Amino acid sequence: MGTSKSFSDVKHSMVPNWKNLSSSLTSNCNGSTLSTEKKQTIMNNFVSSLGGSAIGGRGGSKVGGQSGIKTAKKIGGFLSKFVSSNNNIREALTFIGITNLDNKSVNDIINHLIEYCSTDSSSIDDIAAKEATRLLMEELIGQANSIDEVETLLSEKFESSSLEDIIIGYFGNYINELLSKWFYENLIKNKNENDCNSLFSQIKSFIRERVSDMHRTNPLQNVDWGSNDADTLIKNIQQDVLTVFE
Repeated sequence: MGTSKSFSDVKHSMVPNWKNLSSSLTSNCNGSTLSTEKKQTIMNNFVSSLGGSAIGGRGGSKVGGQSGIKTAKKIGGFLSKFVSSNNNIREALTFIGITNLDNKSVNDIINHLIEYCSTDSSSIDDIAAKEATRLLMEELIGQANSIDEVETLLSEKFESSSLEDIIIGYFGNYINELLSKWFYENLIKNKNENDCNSLFSQIKSFIRERVSDMHRTNPLQNVDWGSNDADTLIKNIQQDVLTVFE
């Protein structure tokens, strides 16, 4: 769960509510089963560290949120192309630059999608957004063994889920990765590894549970993904996700 970069690279003075967030994680990293109230407190402190849902959700924080927006727009553009092409995966992949599928494995396709959707990995925010993309792509198509199975899995996904559902799920992954990459590496220096893993596993499950119950208020059909409208809708979704924990 750790990374070569750590949150110590960022000046804590840049982060609102840093002390409360750090304290709530450290005090609960003890192997116990956390109450809903304690998990909510941790996530509330996390949102506060981004300056609140309105600032963090709309890319106004210096320490998180910006890379999530950029990446989610790329994901939305690719998946929207898939849907608009009558679920033609080859056409959607051509749209993002994969014009020759000869000898391409599913892992090759996933890796290309990750690189296409991600920004440069120059900050913790970038790294969290990229890892969240990897997790999403593995969830969506990781079980496929061929390009045709990729098409089938995505088609089945859109039978039960909307594009907004998928983007919300992405942001759930993203905020979990951002929090983990801020703290896991430093916590494990002073805490038991099993306790650290238990803490972040519980937080991950809590995030997924809460975002799965969100109201969907930003339909993404027929969006021009290069427009200001797309930017606004994606920011709306990230803000909505953060508001759940505020």
